[in-house]
Amino acid sequence: MSGTEAVVILLWWSGVAALVFWTRRRKARKKSEQRDSYGELRSFAEGRGWRYDEVVPGLVDTYKGNGPFWRWTSGVPADHVVSGAHGGFGFRAFETQFGGDALEANEHVHVLSVCVLDLGVDVPDLRVYRDGWFDTLVRGRAMTVGIPQLDKDFHIVSRDEERARTLLLGGLAEFLVSDGRAAKSPLHLSGGRLFTWREETRLSTETLSECLEYLADTVGHLGVTAPDQPTQTP
Repeated sequence: MSGTEAVVILLWWSGVAALVFWTRRRKARKKSEQRDSYGELRSFAEGRGWRYDEVVPGLVDTYKGNGPFWRWTSGVPADHVVSGAHGGFGFRAFETQFGGDALEANEHVHVLSVCVLDLGVDVPDLRVYRDGWFDTLVRGRAMTVGIPQLDKDFHIVSRDEERARTLLLGGLAEFLVSDGRAAKSPLHLSGGRLFTWREETRLSTETLSECLEYLADTVGHLGVTAPDQPTQTP
């Protein structure tokens, strides 16, 4: 083996070692950052009298067919679950993920942060998504409300279009077209609950506060008032 070949081999193995070291260090740093973030979330929740659970088995199964979960969703874990009352309504917020180990750099994990507010009253089924080219194929035909900007920018689906249209024209439509949060976070009214979620977003003190305020502002345009006593956690 010539001296040049030996140098090339040495450089190659040095590069491999550096890559392994960098990958392990990155993974350790990511794990530490996530642990710190969830620690802050727990302190944030408990400081407000809310409950924090690192994991709640079977929780997602109770929401099958609602929010971002398909009817055949099964066995998906609900992590970092915060439960309590906000604005007089019971709520539950949590994180869930699909696709492997979030700490493995070579695996892409789909993460959702989900918030559910228990309204405690009957509301029409209503799903509000930002309009996309695949919506009709995946979500079905969109209803027409008669407000040009709303019909153009959103894909709205309901099993009771008459009641849903009344709700939208009562103030919800104006809120949707004027509030930028609606472009990032879908809404789903179902079974007396109001769902919203953010894709590729982990639950943190910031995202929790944002989703609760978004739901509270949405409720303000539904004509629903908080009960005298906070409703039960959904």
